[in-house]
Amino acid sequence: MLSSLMLPEYQQFAQLLEQMQAASQQQDVIELRSRYQKAQQFFLEQILTLEPADNYQIRSYQTEIAKELQLIGMDVRFLQAAKVPETSAIRQKQLLARLPTLLKYCNAILQLTTSL
Repeated sequence: MLSSLMLPEYQQFAQLLEQMQAASQQQDVIELRSRYQKAQQFFLEQILTLEPADNYQIRSYQTEIAKELQLIGMDVRFLQAAKVPETSAIRQKQLLARLPTLLKYCNAILQLTTSL
């Protein structure tokens, strides 16, 4: 059974994602990479180590979050390596499109955990 003790972890994770989104909008690649690494580390160490979710919807969301984090990691690396402003703009746009999806997944889990 999923515990309401999971709520603080998911709320913290959502805050980390919002901070990453702010760094991306400011076009600060070094800060963005730092925020990404913190969010990814938090997800791996705090979210995935929680008691196993016996709710298939939550497991599904966790899987999708893991996939999106991997894609964001690639976007961050490509953004950091981009030399041409047009390439940077494309990478930043892709990154900014992924972050709301992650926040939606996180909020969906929060809603599921409060309704259980």
